[in-house]
Amino acid sequence: MKNVNYNDLLNLYDYEIRRNTRNKRKIFAFEKNKMEYMANIYDALVNDKYFPSKYNIFVIKEPKYRIVMSLNIGDKIINHYLARYVLIPKLDKYLDSRIVATRSGYGTDYGIKLIKKYLEENKKYNDFYVLKIDIRKYFYNIDHDVLKSLIKDKLDYSEFLLVSRIIDSTDSDYVNECIDLEANRLIKKRPYDKEKLLDLPRYKKGKGLSLGAMTSQFLSIFYLSGLDHYIVHDLHFKYMVHYML
Repeated sequence: MKNVNYNDLLNLYDYEIRRNTRNKRKIFAFEKNKMEYMANIYDALVNDKYFPSKYNIFVIKEPKYRIVMSLNIGDKIINHYLARYVLIPKLDKYLDSRIVATRSGYGTDYGIKLIKKYLEENKKYNDFYVLKIDIRKYFYNIDHDVLKSLIKDKLDYSEFLLVSRIIDSTDSDYVNECIDLEANRLIKKRPYDKEKLLDLPRYKKGKGLSLGAMTSQFLSIFYLSGLDHYIVHDLHFKYMVHYML
């Protein structure tokens, strides 16, 4: 991949990854050989040699049972780099300004301001209606081929190659095997939650993005940019807020 900046990688680690990673044991282990690891990360990006490592997959209960797919530190640095220096600069311009999820300068507060503005503009009417749409198990149903077709002509080939490997990383058999193991382990501890745990989503081949990764968060909103365009420009809906949990 061209134009990889080593200092940007270092800054991502020092000012984002190291500060925000809760598992400090991972940080301590990385720090022991930091410069060697950083050199390997740089080499993997520059020479298109990066392949995602296995996720550490576990289940949390709050606010409901959810799957978490944790990255190791090296993968997290690469994931942040591709999101912040490749995907966002090249794809954000295609997103409607009312998409308030996972974007710098937008977020929950901005979404609330939009809703308040829309309510104020429409309070002159005796009745008006709000349509709320939610896509069930959205992350698990994002089609890999469709997503890749949407980004292919907007990225350099080497960038597309690396991002595609991340997209396809959920196809590995171990992903569902780990989810099954976690579900069965928790069922033994909490048999009263058996139905909820058995209902945890599984990944189908060619579908779904990893949970929690920065690339996944951005790609998930870009995937629906065509739908947002259709709602606003074809159906002529004046008011819309697109958010994602």
